[in-house]
Amino acid sequence: MLQSFLARFQRVNAVQFNFFVRQLATMLKAGVPMLPTLQTLQEGARDRRLQAVVEDVYKGVEKGNSFSESIARHPDVFNSLFVSTVKSGEAIGELDTILLRLADILEQDYQTQSKMSAALRYPMFAGFTMLVAFLIATLFIIPRFRDLFSSFGADLPLPTKILLATSNMMTHYWYIVLAGIILSGVAVSYHYRSHQGRRFWDRLLLYMPVFGLFIRNAVFARFARMLGMMLKSGVNILLGLELIAQIVDNSVISDSILRIKDQVERGDPMAEKMRQEGLYPILIVQLVRVGEESGKMDELLLQIAEFYDAELALMVKNVETMIEPIFIFILGIFVLIMALGIFLPMWNLFSVIQKSAM
Repeated sequence: MLQSFLARFQRVNAVQFNFFVRQLATMLKAGVPMLPTLQTLQEGARDRRLQAVVEDVYKGVEKGNSFSESIARHPDVFNSLFVSTVKSGEAIGELDTILLRLADILEQDYQTQSKMSAALRYPMFAGFTMLVAFLIATLFIIPRFRDLFSSFGADLPLPTKILLATSNMMTHYWYIVLAGIILSGVAVSYHYRSHQGRRFWDRLLLYMPVFGLFIRNAVFARFARMLGMMLKSGVNILLGLELIAQIVDNSVISDSILRIKDQVERGDPMAEKMRQEGLYPILIVQLVRVGEESGKMDELLLQIAEFYDAELALMVKNVETMIEPIFIFILGIFVLIMALGIFLPMWNLFSVIQKSAM
């Protein structure tokens, strides 16, 4: 009972979930009925949370509910897009094919997220290293020069005053600094929860140096892949746009997709509204226009997703090259301030000694 209760608060492992969907599709494609398939996958699931969810889905199907109705009881595992796509597969009698497509989409989505994590790993490590160096300098190195500088009796240079003030704050008023950091984090979190606040931060992410392009490419790849897959599965474009707007991780893009959906609902071309939004690259706009004219929107959207996947892979390989100059510049400023703050007073002292000796 305790394990079952705790399992409700655990997140399903993405790799295990993708494997479950792939195996489910493969077994259904091979002609194995739904109930034996679910029982087999439930017994073989390594993730406890997933095991409990599959068991509940099995019970739902056993009672006579459809698979889509049974998985809809677990929106934290099967999102609305997944459920709607499965429902369309059941309606046209191609659930196995639809699940195979969903498995492909989930694996591509997981690879995209892995690429983003890999791209962030280097700057996070470099930033942490610089923070540790700053703390060591302010807490241990600069205090040793404080008494020496105070004995000069002369006006200290500005860099030295900045270093001494920073060191004094970190050593004697660290609790105020810590409280300020915590309060700032709470304020940003509270602001992000509001619609306007989330739009502000999401827009900032989209246009930040280096990583803004990376984030935009990842969002556009997911948008094109999901919409292309849904159209290929027979889902109406209006429903597809509405569902994708719910799962896109950026509120600016999400609101834009909803505006495009309203425009398409009124009978206007989708490509024209995308152009007016000013968020989408000209490549996407042109291919969507060609898709609308040729009736092959699904195929062209999947081609767009493949293109941006390749771009993301290339950016991950080059991320160190792109970010390294930024960190070298920041590190150079830090070292310059440290050097000026420590050595300028000493040079002034040497000058005074030389003049007094003459």
